[in-house]
Amino acid sequence: MAIALFSYAEIVVLKKGKIIEGKILERTDKYIKIDMWDIPITYYLTDVDSIDGQKIVEPQGEQVKPDKENKIFVKEGIPSTPLEEKETFVEEKTLFLPIALKEKLSLGELKEAQEYLRKATNLLKERKYKESAFEFENALKINPELAEGYYGLGYVYVSTKSYPEAVFYFKKAIEVSPNYAEAYNGLAYVSSISGNYIEAIKYYQNALKIKKDDLEAYNGLGFSYASLGKNKEAIDCFKAAIKINPEYASAYSGLGALYLALGQDLDAKENFLKAKAIFEKNKDTEGVKAIEEYLKKLP
Repeated sequence: MAIALFSYAEIVVLKKGKIIEGKILERTDKYIKIDMWDIPITYYLTDVDSIDGQKIVEPQGEQVKPDKENKIFVKEGIPSTPLEEKETFVEEKTLFLPIALKEKLSLGELKEAQEYLRKATNLLKERKYKESAFEFENALKINPELAEGYYGLGYVYVSTKSYPEAVFYFKKAIEVSPNYAEAYNGLAYVSSISGNYIEAIKYYQNALKIKKDDLEAYNGLGFSYASLGKNKEAIDCFKAAIKINPEYASAYSGLGALYLALGQDLDAKENFLKAKAIFEKNKDTEGVKAIEEYLKKLP
């Protein structure tokens, strides 16, 4: 898959046939580091066929990629670290990108890709992140235009707090499917985690342009506005989410937290109790526990 990112980019062809277009930041006798979407991605020369048309001559002797202390360093298509460890290794990272889509997929191939996607989603629900990523990649190997696959990988990396990789895949999902509201929400969430609330607001607003009743976007906007001290806008967003779905506990929780910060204890308690009742109804023990901690702060 050719990715045009720079007007002065180098063309790298991998042995598996994938074409990469990007700025080479560093080149040694063992690897090259390429800038893709402002993320440095490392490719080992043993995996590279040519750079700008020049064939790569492999070093003598087998090049072993390190696997020390159970830290997995990537070969093509494999996550760069054990996802359970919730940390990243930028120096030895290769993010998964499938080769270009062939002209037409058969019905059997489309069904197979969807089956991998189903498996990946179920594994994600079980918090089996490494296994889930593997199945999302299997789906994308068959159908590289499957935006849900890139979004799924983004969600995996958000769940394991590997935020640069999450951004990479959320942007890839939007590249494939520009009206993918959930991917904009993913980018917004990562922005808010890093404290960039203005950027988060922009992404949430993009999601709402696509999906006007997006509860996650309204709720995220509420928290982002509150973090910037824009309390009226925050309250309006939480209330908009509740108007769409009166059983949306997160919006009541957000309102409660905002009213608590503003010293409006009665309003805070009212919304916390509504949130708690919904969390209990949905058997969301973590939600109930969080609300109970808030209630302890009230007089």
